[in-house]
Amino acid sequence: MTTETAKTEEVVEQATQQVVANSDVLAERAAQIGDFKAMGLCNMTPVGALEAGLEAVHVYTGLPWWGSIAVATIAVRTLLLPLMVKIQRNNAKLMNINPEVTRIMGNLKAAQQTGDAVAVGKYSAEIQKLFTENGCHPMKSLGLPLIQMPVMISFFMALRAMADLPVPGLLTGGLGWFTDLTAKDPYYVLPVVSAAGVMAILEAGSEVGAANPQSKTMKNLFRGLTIAMVPFTAWMPSGVFVYWLTSNTFSIGQILALKNPTIRKALNIPPLVKRPAELQANTKGFMENFRDQQVHYDKLQKDRALRERQQAAAAARRAAKRRF
Repeated sequence: MTTETAKTEEVVEQATQQVVANSDVLAERAAQIGDFKAMGLCNMTPVGALEAGLEAVHVYTGLPWWGSIAVATIAVRTLLLPLMVKIQRNNAKLMNINPEVTRIMGNLKAAQQTGDAVAVGKYSAEIQKLFTENGCHPMKSLGLPLIQMPVMISFFMALRAMADLPVPGLLTGGLGWFTDLTAKDPYYVLPVVSAAGVMAILEAGSEVGAANPQSKTMKNLFRGLTIAMVPFTAWMPSGVFVYWLTSNTFSIGQILALKNPTIRKALNIPPLVKRPAELQANTKGFMENFRDQQVHYDKLQKDRALRERQQAAAAARRAAKRRF
């Protein structure tokens, strides 16, 4: 066992020395396409594809690494813009029919509470018809988060892997006080500014601009999480924060641009009949809806228990009559 362990350690040490040697060789010359592959990056995964993209931007633009990361971030966010516009268009339609949706949902909830199956079917069909006629649906709004989250995670994993090697140039490819993109910010400025950027996005309005009953509650929750995330992200390499800051800046610019009436008209995004704040003022929050559902559930349970007692009593009376 000891011999096998020694051999394993020797193999690991040789592999490590080979990676270091490759890095030293690559550092002595200009960056080229294929360098990442030689260092064990650019695998056949989304993260590997992103690493290849970062390498291509760095090689073909000649920018320092902080600039290459920023350009790659802007390029990826720009590719997502058509999806963003489509979802914004869907959400604008949803917001404009919100009063009608609220009315039908109120009728639907009342029908559910009374156990009127016919009315439940009627109002369910009404709300689906309303969505179809207006060419919108709440589920379509989930498209952007489902795309953006994997992109964000891929950027994080790619930049972490590049910092762990480290990739030649990252040690001196930063800017200002964070010249080493593989190390954390010693002054904690980047984590704080990144958190402030997330807060600015929340205050400017969600990127999809949708108003829903849970928006206020969710915004307060994310405000707390934004403040709490500073100490939990302070250990990250500075290169990750270059991506994060660039992405936040892009998001804020995107929000402001899509609030402009001229731009909205050019992109065929319907004007809002009411402001999101007005719509949210007349809707219940998450906790209120939760309490209503709990009351409704309790009522159903009591009604079921009452029916079971009545059925048992009726069965007992019938059995008594048969005996006599």
